[in-house]
Amino acid sequence: MKCSFIYVDAGKGHYTPAKALCDSFISKGNVGTLDNMILILGSPVYNKMIKIWWRFFLHYPKLERFSSEFQDNDFSYWLIKEIVKNDLKATRSFEKWYLKEKPDLIVCTNYLAAPILTTIIKKTKINIPLFVYSADVFDCPNIGVSNDIDIHYLPSQLGIDNCIRRGFYPEILHRSPFPIKAGISQYIDLTKEEARIQLGLNLEKPTIILNFGGEGIGNLEFPKALVKRHLDWQVVVLGKLSRKTRRKFKTFSNENPFFDLFTPGFVDNVGAYIKACDVQLGKTGANSLLESIYLKRPFLMSQLLYTSKAFIDFMKDYKIGWAENKVSKQIEILQHYFDSEEEQKEIEKVLNNIPLSFSSDKFVDLIIEDYKDYDTPEKLKNKRVHLAIEHKNLWAKLKNKMRN
Repeated sequence: MKCSFIYVDAGKGHYTPAKALCDSFISKGNVGTLDNMILILGSPVYNKMIKIWWRFFLHYPKLERFSSEFQDNDFSYWLIKEIVKNDLKATRSFEKWYLKEKPDLIVCTNYLAAPILTTIIKKTKINIPLFVYSADVFDCPNIGVSNDIDIHYLPSQLGIDNCIRRGFYPEILHRSPFPIKAGISQYIDLTKEEARIQLGLNLEKPTIILNFGGEGIGNLEFPKALVKRHLDWQVVVLGKLSRKTRRKFKTFSNENPFFDLFTPGFVDNVGAYIKACDVQLGKTGANSLLESIYLKRPFLMSQLLYTSKAFIDFMKDYKIGWAENKVSKQIEILQHYFDSEEEQKEIEKVLNNIPLSFSSDKFVDLIIEDYKDYDTPEKLKNKRVHLAIEHKNLWAKLKNKMRN
């Protein structure tokens, strides 16, 4: 069996689950490829533009929220579909890629599969199942809603409920595990003390991970505020760090030699650092948040983005973390947490009983099992026709009820 795991190169949020699933799929004796959707469509310039836009918006989260909310509607969905329908170059590029790779199945980790891949698969009349994983975990943008997708996976019940509310047929939505990376899962049994000894961190001090993410977006505002308040905490900065950012942190450390600031940057053993910390603080990426939950550490979300609302709803429902943009209030939240043994125990209890499952291997097993219903052109056609008829009948019943 051969599967193409397709992502869009806008940060690590869509690439990371695609890579985790592809690695697991290959480890089970299958053939897997990791493919960039925009490059498959023959648009390297647009691919670079997407990366530039996303980095820009991460620097200006308020603008990102406004822009994404403004664009996340039916008109944008229709516009993208029309562009794809009339883009001969993209069609030829996709056909060329398909004839070369000949995958049995496509699994996409980006919501643009809805307006783009469903359209181009119909246009080229290629008989291939399209499964989509919602990298936003707790929701899906309106622009990502399409009942032409064969299966849409979400790791949370909140995500399934939100997707039904947005217009997905319930039959399309399947509950899945979160595709945790092997580099995270290997640290599940490591204790906080063991992790700190391994990493050379202070065993007693309250410890915060400042997560700048794969794009390295962040600044010195948080550690500066700690120094100003004379708080004897230690801060570990993870994520991609530019030379300029590293110089700024080095200058800060030289000016504040008694403050424990560590800047390992982008590391392979991020799981060990999460285990060593008390709280992880960073932008609202689903991967960072779910990795923290998996390793039983609360998360303080900053730089709230458009998709953050569902994250916040989940955190409020289960009381496993906080959401706050202002540094002064972040520090107040953390001070209260460190001073309250009751709050620490309550969060620990909830994290040990969170209704989420984590496993790339089990997710791949689910994909392989689900594929059995689509593994021939006849099965694929029958499944899609059955779904269309079923919902046509459902709408007819609803209309009759409304008339009566």
